[in-house]
Amino acid sequence: MESYLTTEEFVAYINTLRRNKKNSWYVYTGYVNDKFVEVKGFNTWLQILRVDHVTFPTIMDCSVLEFKNQLMEAVQ
Repeated sequence: MESYLTTEEFVAYINTLRRNKKNSWYVYTGYVNDKFVEVKGFNTWLQILRVDHVTFPTIMDCSVLEFKNQLMEAVQ
């Protein structure tokens, strides 16, 4: 899926995807703030969080607030 989103739209979209795919993998590929973003996650674990081909470290099984903060910080 290719899309152009703001930070707020991106975080809301990924969080909705996470809730709708409970206990299964989800993926996102698209543009956020003119940056190429790739996400692969399972619940609140972001196995892959890559922005403009730079991989960000993530926390496994974190709270929803920490999950959203990781997403926001990566695309700022």
